[in-house]
Amino acid sequence: MRIIYYVITLAAIAVVCLLTYQKTLELKDLGVACLGLFGTFLGATVAFRLNQQKEEREVRAKQHAALNRALFVLVRQQNALTQLRSDFEKYSDDFSAAFNMPASKPPEYAGLKQDFASLEFMLQSHSPNTLFKLTIEQERFEQAIDSLRIRNDFYVNEVQKAISDASLNKKVVTPTEVEMLFGQRLYGGAINGAKTARTHICATHQSIPVMLTELRQVAKELFPKHKFVSYVPTETTKSA
Repeated sequence: MRIIYYVITLAAIAVVCLLTYQKTLELKDLGVACLGLFGTFLGATVAFRLNQQKEEREVRAKQHAALNRALFVLVRQQNALTQLRSDFEKYSDDFSAAFNMPASKPPEYAGLKQDFASLEFMLQSHSPNTLFKLTIEQERFEQAIDSLRIRNDFYVNEVQKAISDASLNKKVVTPTEVEMLFGQRLYGGAINGAKTARTHICATHQSIPVMLTELRQVAKELFPKHKFVSYVPTETTKSA
């Protein structure tokens, strides 16, 4: 756009010089023409600059909002995992978690998903690897939720029925007795399901705060004068 203005200006100056040289243009007319040309050029340049600055502000505003949303999603994921982890903490070992922990259906958490399309600008920043780490963290969260659903489905569809058929409700039995009664497939499946879910939930509960800290640091470097969602160990959030 600026090149076009420069070409037009040079062409106009060349025409004015030619007319002046041929004495077909008086000094007064030359002054009026130059002022008009300068005013037009200045107005067009100012309008272009203002429009360019407006577009840049809009882009920056969208990027800032995208980073804040990403941080907020991480905080919500952490809160969800905190509740799920507390459910497992009521059962000290995998056997009690496998056969005594109710299969409460967790929410779908459909809204707890990162919008990576809005964060693609991070690939052009000084920390593109942070975006890659964020995709891994999203996958870890989804894997943790899926592992709990798999455990709960197995518990409802097979374990509960086996417990009922064996009349074991409210009876105290040892792991060895349960394994002999149910068989290795059902017993092992229940233990592995609970163990896997506990492992994924606890591991992701520990990794999300690390991701939050890194992403927020990058966000503050990109937008040092802006506020971003902040996570603190007390499971609360604030702006800073």
